[in-house]
Amino acid sequence: MATLTVGGGRQVRYRRAGSGPPVVLVAAGGPGDFWQVHQVPALAAAGYEAITLELPEAAGPRDELTALLAESVELLGTGRCVLVGFSFGAQLVQELLVHRPDLWMRAVLVATRGRPDPVGGALLSAERALHAAGVQPPPRYQAFFQAVLHLGPRTWEREGEILDWLDLFEAGARAGGVPAEPPGDQADQLAALRGVRGPVLVLGFQHDLVAPPRLGREVAEALPAGRYREIPDCGHYGCLERPGTVNEAIVGFLSTPAPR
Repeated sequence: MATLTVGGGRQVRYRRAGSGPPVVLVAAGGPGDFWQVHQVPALAAAGYEAITLELPEAAGPRDELTALLAESVELLGTGRCVLVGFSFGAQLVQELLVHRPDLWMRAVLVATRGRPDPVGGALLSAERALHAAGVQPPPRYQAFFQAVLHLGPRTWEREGEILDWLDLFEAGARAGGVPAEPPGDQADQLAALRGVRGPVLVLGFQHDLVAPPRLGREVAEALPAGRYREIPDCGHYGCLERPGTVNEAIVGFLSTPAPR
């Protein structure tokens, strides 16, 4: 894995796969290999260069993370590219849509939101309180909480599969120590998004508790050239639960001619 030095010495790791028009994928604060298993191979097979960026954890407030992302895209030397963001990474991409139109030509926003809401605010506050307390819940407890928060009910019904997920989350918890401070903050971006020009696809997940699909739909409605698609039977990790459907949506959007 290669690194970029940005923001006066911070390290941003990245990977490149495939060849063709560049697609930069961002998952700030998410699992480091979030895109690698499913989305990267699908994009490479479809004739794109998939570049995954891992912004540093605990890099600071939203504006600092946005600056790191913008500098990283510049250093990659892609020119105007496709930007794909997941969760808080999608919110950072939204900042670039508004403030750095020179960096992108299309964008895909996955499991995003354009404004705070009471439930999201309560979750963020709870995660910050846990981090501030320096508490390390037992890995098995962390695994169960992560599964409840991020997976849809259909996944829970598949008993063998959910056991695999719990094992995966528990292994991550054992390796990660005290839960990291959640990245950034929540902001109301809807008014600014109304001035964005360029095609943008917003993907929502039916049972997402972290980024409820109604909030993603608001983002698509605010964007002049926005479109919305909701993926059924999955939660916040829909890219991993329903990868085939997600990949079809992304590749199909990228291959559709831009409106004149």
